[in-house]
Amino acid sequence: MNTIKNTTSVILAILFVITAMMAILFFNFDRRAFTAETYQRAFAREDFYNKIPGLLAQSMASGAGATQPPLGLQGLSQETWESFIRALLPPEVLKPIGDDVLNSTFAYLNMESDSIQVDLSPVKARMAGEAGAQAAVSLLNTLPGCTLDQSAMIMFGMFSGDQIQLCNPPASVLPMLMPLIQGQLKAASAIIPDKLTLVTAPLQDDPRERLQTARLFMRLSLILPILFLLTLTILSVRTLKDWLKWWGHPFLATGVLTFIMGLLGAPIFGRLVSSLLSDRLPNYLPEFLSSFTSDFASAMVRALLVPIIWQGLALLLIGGALTGFYYLSRKSA
Repeated sequence: MNTIKNTTSVILAILFVITAMMAILFFNFDRRAFTAETYQRAFAREDFYNKIPGLLAQSMASGAGATQPPLGLQGLSQETWESFIRALLPPEVLKPIGDDVLNSTFAYLNMESDSIQVDLSPVKARMAGEAGAQAAVSLLNTLPGCTLDQSAMIMFGMFSGDQIQLCNPPASVLPMLMPLIQGQLKAASAIIPDKLTLVTAPLQDDPRERLQTARLFMRLSLILPILFLLTLTILSVRTLKDWLKWWGHPFLATGVLTFIMGLLGAPIFGRLVSSLLSDRLPNYLPEFLSSFTSDFASAMVRALLVPIIWQGLALLLIGGALTGFYYLSRKSA
């Protein structure tokens, strides 16, 4: 009878360890992975927003996908595009836009709104203002010099709306071009919508409902190890020494394994999350955004594993203390 009881207790203890590790992982994933603040802190720490102009410039220079430039601007170098984008949209402008997109994204995922939107009003304001003109001048300064005939062709093209081949006009001609450049930028900014909708909730078969169901099971996963621990306690705990033994060993094992998972799990979870993000990146988004999947994965994994490390360490200390008192009580008996 004691053999069956001890075997059952060991099985319950093992099940507690396994389910407790999974519950800790799911609990932290649900708590951390679906809040915009997680990624805002991580991106600010890793200078994420400062990388956007370089990646966008790379895409513009290659003329790929949705970021393909107009004919008159094709052939410009990546350095030229990056200088223009940084002048037009410095990090202090990009960060509020990026944070707004993150807030909108997670409001959508958490079913607090029915769409993901980008607020483009800061971009429009800078294009139509002095920042847009200065960015255009900085772009022209990187180009080969214009002849007077080429300068005249640029002015004529701006009036007529024909395609133009940009070059760097003489200093004497630039003041005449500036009102035209500013007019072109204002016209372009007027065409851009104040808000761009990236995703709209489908009327039927909304995948967010399945996501909410999965998150509910993540939260309920904490119940299973508690049930195993309570069953183990009812079955095997009769004295203080029994309690120290049957709580101490499982807690210690859970703490050690959870701590190791938190320390060594980054490469595995990082590749998994990066793969999931890459497979599900919408086709209508610019190709340069695919470069950010590793940043999203890194932010998610770090947000997930750091609390797991501390929680594993706490369980390790609790389990170690209980186990230590158990062996001390055996020696004193």
